[in-house]
Amino acid sequence: MAEAGVLPEEIRLKQQVAAARERLAGLQDEAARKAAMAEIARLEMLRAIAEEARRKFLR
Repeated sequence: MAEAGVLPEEIRLKQQVAAARERLAGLQDEAARKAAMAEIARLEMLRAIAEEARRKFLR
């Protein structure tokens, strides 16, 4: 992957989580904060799945 210049899925998702957390920090509206937190939870779940899949593949 590194040779092809492609990031692993879990790294890409980690970056997306960090960006979503930054957006969350700037939100004041409670409904928008709730939606942002739901998106962060979804991204973290996908990242955990990707990490587990990679661990199982590398065994």
